Amino acid sequence: MIVSVLMSVYNDEKYLAKSIESILNQSFTDFEFIIINDGSTDATLDILDFYSAKDSRIKVIHQTNTGMTKALNFGLSIAQGKYIARMDSDDISFSNRLEIEVDFLERHSDFDLVGGGTQIIDDRDNVIGIRNIFVKNPRKVLKHINIYQHSDVMFRTSVLKKVIGYRDKYRNAQDYDLWLRISEVSKIAKIQNVLGQWRLNASGYTVARKNEQNSEASAIKKAHKKRMKFGYDDYEQYMPEPAVTHGIKIDDDQYDYIVGCLLVHSLKLKDGRKKIKPYMLRTKLYHPILIYYLSYFPKFIVYCIFFINDRNKILFS
Repeated sequence: MIVSVLMSVYNDEKYLAKSIESILNQSFTDFEFIIINDGSTDATLDILDFYSAKDSRIKVIHQTNTGMTKALNFGLSIAQGKYIARMDSDDISFSNRLEIEVDFLERHSDFDLVGGGTQIIDDRDNVIGIRNIFVKNPRKVLKHINIYQHSDVMFRTSVLKKVIGYRDKYRNAQDYDLWLRISEVSKIAKIQNVLGQWRLNASGYTVARKNEQNSEASAIKKAHKKRMKFGYDDYEQYMPEPAVTHGIKIDDDQYDYIVGCLLVHSLKLKDGRKKIKPYMLRTKLYHPILIYYLSYFPKFIVYCIFFINDRNKILFS
C-alpha cells in the first residue's frame, strides 16, 4: 500500500460525493481511502455506505462525534500506507494530485511533507481565486502563515514517529500545528502545481470559525517559537476555547461579500463589486466600503495593493 487518503466528515452531504469521486478518479491507484464519519446526522452515512460498497479501497468508520482532530488521529492509527494524503470532505482533488505528490516524495527521500496550490471555489463550484503561496524557503515562511491546505498535502507515515500526530487541544488549526512540528524535524516542500480545489464553505472552519481559528493559530506560532528556542512548549498548559457548535453559518450577503473580496483579489473586479454591494449597503462597515470602491481602480493598481498586502501577511502575520 503506497498511499492512505484520510478524510474526516461531519454533515457534509452537499459536497461529499464530489470529493470522494475526485479521489476515486485519481491516475495513481495504489491507495486506501479511510473516511471517518464523525457522528453525522444528515445523509452522509448513506452516501459513504454507497461508495464503500462500490469501491473496495474505501474503508468507512462510523463513530459518535469526537471532533475532527481526534477523528483524524484515529484514522492515522489505522492507516497502512507509506504516505498520508489528507482530504477534506468539501474539497476536490485533480486527477493527477496523488501521482504528482508520490513522485516528488519518491524522488526526494529527505523530504517528509509536500504540498501544492489550489483553486478557490464557491458553493456553486465557481472558481473565485487561487491559493498557492509558492516560496523558496517554506520552513521560514510557515512560521508566519499556514502555506498549506489540508487537501493538497501529503506526508510520510514514518514522520509520525517523530511528531506523534495531531494534538487534541487544537480543534480549529490542528493542521498548522502539525506542519510546523514536521518542519522542525524534517525538510518540507511547496511545489508550484495546482493540485485541486479548496471550497469556501459557509459552514467550514475558515469561515464559520474564523475567530477561533485565528486565536488558535496565534497560540500555535508562539508554541513553535518556544520550541525552536528552548526545545519544548507550553502545550500541556494550553487552554482551548470553549467548544463551538458545529455548522455555524453566516448569512448569504456575508458569504457573497467574502466571495466578492476574493474575486477582487483575483482582479475580477466587476464580478466582485456585484457580490460586495448588498453587504456593504446593509452594514455600512469600513472594510466592505473600501474593497467596493477599490474595485473601480485600474487592475494594475489593485494588483499592486494586494501584492503588498499579501507580502506583509506572509512576513508579519
